[in-house]
Amino acid sequence: MDIRDLKTFIYVVDNQSITVASEKLGVNQSTVTKRIYNMEEILKGVLFNRKTRPLQLTSLGEKVYFKSCFILKQLEALQNFHQQPDEVEKKKIRVGIPQTLIDDLLDYVLAESKKTDLLSDIDISSGWGRSLIQQIQQEEIDLATFMIPSNLAIPSDLLFTEIGTLAFVIVCKKGEAYKYRDLEKCSKKGWILHPEGCCFRESLADLLYERNLGFYINKEIFGLDLQLKSILRGEGLGIFPKPFFDKFASTMTGLEMVEINDFPLYLKVGVVKSQSMGNEEAHSFLDIIQQHYF
Repeated sequence: MDIRDLKTFIYVVDNQSITVASEKLGVNQSTVTKRIYNMEEILKGVLFNRKTRPLQLTSLGEKVYFKSCFILKQLEALQNFHQQPDEVEKKKIRVGIPQTLIDDLLDYVLAESKKTDLLSDIDISSGWGRSLIQQIQQEEIDLATFMIPSNLAIPSDLLFTEIGTLAFVIVCKKGEAYKYRDLEKCSKKGWILHPEGCCFRESLADLLYERNLGFYINKEIFGLDLQLKSILRGEGLGIFPKPFFDKFASTMTGLEMVEINDFPLYLKVGVVKSQSMGNEEAHSFLDIIQQHYF
C-alpha cells in the first residue's frame, strides 16, 4: 500500500471533503479520488458512504482510519530516529481519547500532563470507544479515558477504574422541551447523532429497542459543535454528557434540556490502562480526568 494513499485517506476523513483534502495536499481532486479507490481495491471494501454530505465513513472505513493514523504516526517516528542517533529514545505514553470527548479534553490533558514528570511526554490519539478498547487490548495505546453509558457492559478483561458518574441528558431547541413529555415523543422527533461506532449512539439504540420504540436518525453528524447547531435549527434531538451541555449552553443560548422520567441512562467516567502500563502513570492520568469533571 502506498503511503501517499494512506495519508490522503486520513486528510479526506479529517476534513470530510475531497475538495479540502486536495487543496491541503496540493494535488487535484481526481488524484485524491484515485488514491481512495486504490485503498478500497486493496482492502476489497468501500471506505466512504458517498451518498452523504459531508462524507461519512463506513464501518470498514472507521476501522481503517484509526489503524491508518496509528501506522502513519509510527512511520513519522521512524523518520525522526536520525535526529538523536546517540540517545536512547524515551518511550512516549500513548493516550487515547474518544472522539466524543476530544474537543473537551485535548487541550486540558496536554496542559496538565506537562505538570507531572510521569506524563510529560505523551502522544494523544482519538477514535470511537470500541476502537480504543481494541487498541488497549492489543497494547497499541497505554491509557484511555471513557464515558461508558450505564446500559453498556465493560469488557471483563479491561483494567477499568471508575472515577464517578455524570448525568446523560437529552437536548432540544429552546422552547420545544414541552413537546417531549416521554421517551416515545423524543423517539418520534428523531435524533442528531454521531456515525455508527459511537457508544452514546449504541446506548440510546439499545434503550429504545428495549422499550419497543423506533430509533430514527435524522442526521449523522461528526462533531459536537455541528450536532448542536443542527439541534438549534430544530432538525432533531441530541444526547450529551451534562457538562458538555452546560459548556455549550453558555454560548448557544437557544438550547435546553428535555426533562423526562423514563430516561434512566447516566455515564460512568473512568480510565482504562493496558496490561503493561505502570500504575503510577495510570493514577496520574486518572487524577487529571478527575480534576476536569469532578
